[in-house]
Amino acid sequence: MKNVKISLLAAGATLVLLACSSLEVDNPIEENFPKDWSAAEYIKVNPDLRSLQLKDQVLIMNTLSGAANDDAAFLADTPTVELLATTYMGFTKTDFWTDKNKMKVVRAYNIYGVDNEAAIFDTLTLDTAAIERQYVVYGVIGGRPYRTCATTDANLVKKGECQQDENSAIGYSKHVYCATEGVTYCMDCDPVEDDCPEAIVDEPESSSSAAKPESSDAAGDESSSSEGGEPAADSSSSEGGEPATDSSSSEEASAESSSSAE
Repeated sequence: MKNVKISLLAAGATLVLLACSSLEVDNPIEENFPKDWSAAEYIKVNPDLRSLQLKDQVLIMNTLSGAANDDAAFLADTPTVELLATTYMGFTKTDFWTDKNKMKVVRAYNIYGVDNEAAIFDTLTLDTAAIERQYVVYGVIGGRPYRTCATTDANLVKKGECQQDENSAIGYSKHVYCATEGVTYCMDCDPVEDDCPEAIVDEPESSSSAAKPESSDAAGDESSSSEGGEPAADSSSSEGGEPATDSSSSEEASAESSSSAE
């Protein structure tokens, strides 16, 4: 009976998240996305977007269930905490256990009254429309990678600040980016003119899976957790190649995480 109740709550959380997210992108896909666009691939190289949606859905489930806060028992379950941190939030065992601040982040993934969060997370449906909107509204300007770099991609240039426009409303939108093992590369930059003195290498903050994600804590005004706010920096994936992740600012995460309340 308990599992049935949680399944219903999970379904309800998904519906609420979808309803709150005003996700229609006004223009056709061909006008907003690269020709080989894939929402699944974008999530893969920007795992923080997935983790933020999960966090929002946990908040909704806890609100709907009315169950008592059981953070103490949750945090005492070391195997579960480690599993969630490394699988769904993008932490490594080392950086998670050595940074006490990350223990605060993991609380947001505690579904009150249950002990099988991972199993529930695997059944939740991500709002891909919100993911697509995030790319159009914030990802492009922030220079987020939209896919994993391929072996056929030629003349890749590491992402750097010199590639962004002086107008913050334009940002990196004049270029497209891919990622490989945490490093973000410009796919259409000039190998000489756009080769910045220092490539951007951002430290991951919190949340999400596989790669080093962007911060999930802050407040903003966008609709869904997966939508990211101001694109200050970028999160890259954990896909193959040289390492260095672009992690977006807490502002972007803020806009994303606040949406769950709508």
